[in-house]
Amino acid sequence: MTRTRKRINSQSSQEYMEQVVTSLLQDPALLEIVKANCNYYQQQQFLKKGLKRAIEHLEWVLAADDDITRICQQIMADDHIGMKFRQYPLLFKGVILTGKNK
Repeated sequence: MTRTRKRINSQSSQEYMEQVVTSLLQDPALLEIVKANCNYYQQQQFLKKGLKRAIEHLEWVLAADDDITRICQQIMADDHIGMKFRQYPLLFKGVILTGKNK
């Protein structure tokens, strides 16, 4: 007997990430929230290995480039790193709410 995993509604997560990218493009200062989220989750004692790796990759992207459009392109890319970023939306927690309040 084989088991199948139910997939999370990728449409809603795709829409969420598109909203995150839109907010980041409108206000690049929101990258500080993303950096703070990375910092916060990195200090947690028990994390999945995939989340730790995604945090490392996101920090590399943020350190390597300061152009907001290229950072957003990397987040939405269809490569391995982009998919890992989108797999952990907690890394972008607070970006949309802050963008709506401004």
